[in-house]
Amino acid sequence: MTAALVDVPPDEWIELVDVPDDESRARLLRLGLLDGRVECRRRIRNGSVVVRRRGTEVALGRSLARDITVERAGRDGERR
Repeated sequence: MTAALVDVPPDEWIELVDVPDDESRARLLRLGLLDGRVECRRRIRNGSVVVRRRGTEVALGRSLARDITVERAGRDGERR
């Protein structure tokens, strides 16, 4: 099932499947967020979404998180 990153609840495991532009895609790829499961940690009051992968947490702005399409994944790595 796909959704926008901004709509994912905290503590949910996801995979980023579509990023809106090449610059954002390149940044997320360099951070290692595009090649596996990512945990949605929390939503910050201003609308940013914090995601974590391999111990690194990154806050993505609300407008970017709204445009990123994700697929939910279980803890075992299987997509739901």
